[in-house]
Amino acid sequence: MKKLALLSLLGPAALAQALELKLEPIGTINVSGALSVYTIHSNNKIGEDEKKTHYDAGSAIISLSKSAEPFGFTLIGGAYALPVVGVGLSKTSEYTDPPIPVAYVEYSPMKGLSIQAGKLPTIIGYESALTYLNNNIQRGLVWNMQPVIHNGVRLTYSTDLFFVKLGVNDGFYTLSTTDPKPALEASLGLTPIKDGSIALNVLLPDKDSTTNKREINLVASYTLDKLSLGADLLYVEAPRSEKAGVLEKAKASGVALHLSYDLKPFKLSGRIEYVKDNSDAGLGTEGIDLVGIGDGNKGWTFTVTPAYTHGPLFLRGELSYVKADKEFTVNGKKNQTRIGVEVGFMF
Repeated sequence: MKKLALLSLLGPAALAQALELKLEPIGTINVSGALSVYTIHSNNKIGEDEKKTHYDAGSAIISLSKSAEPFGFTLIGGAYALPVVGVGLSKTSEYTDPPIPVAYVEYSPMKGLSIQAGKLPTIIGYESALTYLNNNIQRGLVWNMQPVIHNGVRLTYSTDLFFVKLGVNDGFYTLSTTDPKPALEASLGLTPIKDGSIALNVLLPDKDSTTNKREINLVASYTLDKLSLGADLLYVEAPRSEKAGVLEKAKASGVALHLSYDLKPFKLSGRIEYVKDNSDAGLGTEGIDLVGIGDGNKGWTFTVTPAYTHGPLFLRGELSYVKADKEFTVNGKKNQTRIGVEVGFMF
């Protein structure tokens, strides 16, 4: 979540050209967005009410932003889908809550220093919340363990060699919350070589928050000509808290490796990951599923996504496979294969 809307490290949105509106005395407003539809067919359903073939809007998004010179803002609104491999598919209308997921103001009193406040994209993770900003149609299970949006304040200081981020937010807010409590966030990143970076990210929510997942995350990326590589390592822990409804400490971890090769107008992207949800200790307690494929389950996923772009238009297909240690589908299977297609345009 770092680029135009601070939402993507590597995504097809880089191919789109933002529109510029010059408004006095406000300044230059960057306008971008996407409109797309997608379909995904699953061989084994996750939920009883889920259809094997799912059709829906992928993105109907508009983004308005102004660089902090010294004041700026970012506003993103519209409809968005959040499909995840190995997790049941919901309607886009159910995901879209709220319809304006990102909205914050920014102040930059000097070069390299900025303060942001509002609905902020999380510092955790490699993949974006918005489908059209990702290389894949579906997000991975490592992404599924991560927060998406925070209400909060964030201070960032960056140089050519490193960056530091510190902030306070409402914890694992994601896209809605009923029990906001303060959480601390921190990120330390290094950019030791051209087109390469590595960052350690930490989220420490209040122990008694109903979404009290502590997260330690390591993200790395490197681009060499047409080849882009990325890694996303995550450890999640929900501490024991009767107020939070966590009767026994729950833990999970995962690692995802990303690869893409860009031969314009064609691009081939892939992701492979391994996730593990530790069985919660204690007898007679209902375990917490931190990953999304069941408490105490583990497995790996593979996703490949070929894409074609022509100007603002894009078309991409997708094949994904999930193999788990325990059953996670409605028909008692330990695996799931999906094929998908998305078509749309970006501006």
